[in-house]
Amino acid sequence: MSRLLTPKEIGVYSVALTFLNVVHMLRDLGTSDYLVQVPELDNATARTAFTINLCIAWFLAIVLFFASPLLADFFSEPGLSTVLRILTLTFFLLPIGATINAILVREMEFALRFKINLFQVLVQNGLTVLLAFCGFGYYSLAWGAVAGMATAVCGCLFWAGHYRIRGVGLSQWRPVTHFGVQKTAETVMNQLGGAAPDFVIGRVLGLAEVGLFSRGYGLVRMFRQNVMGAVATVSYSTFARLYREGKDVSAPYLHSITLITGLGWPFLAFSSLMAYPVIHIFFGDQWEASVPILRFMAIAGAIGLTVIQFQTLLTSIGRVGLSSLCTAIMQSATIAMLVVTAFISLKAIAIGFIPVACAQAIAIATLIIRLTPATPAAYLRALLPSAIVTLAGLLPTLCIHNLLTPGPDAIWWPTIAAGLAMLSGCLIAGALIGHPLWIELRDFVVKRLGANRDRARDNADHAVD
Repeated sequence: MSRLLTPKEIGVYSVALTFLNVVHMLRDLGTSDYLVQVPELDNATARTAFTINLCIAWFLAIVLFFASPLLADFFSEPGLSTVLRILTLTFFLLPIGATINAILVREMEFALRFKINLFQVLVQNGLTVLLAFCGFGYYSLAWGAVAGMATAVCGCLFWAGHYRIRGVGLSQWRPVTHFGVQKTAETVMNQLGGAAPDFVIGRVLGLAEVGLFSRGYGLVRMFRQNVMGAVATVSYSTFARLYREGKDVSAPYLHSITLITGLGWPFLAFSSLMAYPVIHIFFGDQWEASVPILRFMAIAGAIGLTVIQFQTLLTSIGRVGLSSLCTAIMQSATIAMLVVTAFISLKAIAIGFIPVACAQAIAIATLIIRLTPATPAAYLRALLPSAIVTLAGLLPTLCIHNLLTPGPDAIWWPTIAAGLAMLSGCLIAGALIGHPLWIELRDFVVKRLGANRDRARDNADHAVD
C-alpha cells in the first residue's frame, strides 16, 4: 500500500482511522474486558454486555456519520468526510461479533480466534490492495476495513455460533457499567495518546507529514499492535484466571516480560540500526524522510516494552481504576511533549518519545513492585537475559553495518547479512544462557518433531497391517 498510495493519501486515512479509534473506545465501554474478568459469567451478564455494546455502537455511528463534514473542514480535506462515513459502517457490524470474541478470549479458544482473524485479514488486505491498484486511493483502505469487519462477524457466527448471545437485556447494567466506565477512561487516554501524533502533526505540520510519521512509526506500531496485541489477549485471560483462583500473578507477569523483551528488543534494535534499508524495503523510496523517525521510535519502543503489560496486570487483579489513572498521567505527558516538539520538526517529535518512555517505565515498574510480591532484583533478573541476547545479536550486526554500509545502491545484501548476524547472535546467546524464549522455542520444535515421528510410525503400522 505504501507503494500504491502517496504520503498524503496515507495521511488522510491515518487521520480518519485515528478519529474512528477514538470513537471506538467509547463503543465498547469496557464490556469485553468485563466478560473476561468477571468471576462468574451467566446469560444475564452476557446479554447486558451485548445490549450496552449494541446501543452505544449504533448511536456513535450515527453521530460520527453526521459529524464527519466538520472534521473534514477542520483539516481542510474534503475526502476525509467520505472515508469517515464509510468506516462508520464497521460500527453497525462490530457489536454482533464483539461479545462472541470476548467469550472466546475468556474460554481461551484461541484456535477459533486464529481461524476467524485469518480470514478477516485475507479478505480485508486482499480487497484493499485490489481497490488501490484500481485507483480508489484512500477509499480502498476504508472499504477493505468494512469487508474485513463483515468477514469477522460472519466467522464468529459460523465457527463460534454456540457462543452467540440470544436476546437482549439490562438486568446486570450496574456492575457492567461500573467496571466499564473505569476501563473506558483508561482506553480513552490510551487512544488519545496514540492519536495525538496524527492530530498534532496533521494540524501543525500537515497531512503529508502525518503519513511520513506513520511510516516511520509503522514497524514499531505493527509490533505493538499485532505481536503484543496477541500476547496481551492470552496473558489477560491467564492473569484473570490465576487471580480468580487466588494465586500470585507477579511471577507469570515477570516471565511474560522476559519473553516479550527477548523477542522485541532484538527486533527493535535491528530496526533502529538498519532503519535506512528497512524503510526502503518495506515502504519504498518515497518514504526516506521516515528513516530518522523509525530510528528513534524503535529506541522508545524498546524502553516501553519493559512495562508493556502493566495495564493487563492491573486490570486482571481488579485495579482497573489505578490502571486508568496511570494511563491518564502517562498519556498527558506524551501529549504535552508532542505539543512542544511539533513546532520544531518530525525528528524532534521522535526524539522526544525517548525521555518520556524512560520516565514512564521507571514510574510503572516502581508501582508494580509496590503492589505485587515482585522485587527490584526480580524485575532486573527478568530483563537481564533479554539484554544479553540483544547485545549478543547487536554486536555482529553493528560490524556488518560498518563493513557493508547501506545506501541507495546497497539495500538488500547489507540487510540480509545484518539480519543473519542478528538472528545467529541471538540464537547462540539464547541457547548458552538458557533464555526462556529459547527454551519455549526448543520445546516447541521437539514437540512437533515428536508428533511427526509418532504420525510416521502410526502410518507405517497401518501400512504393515
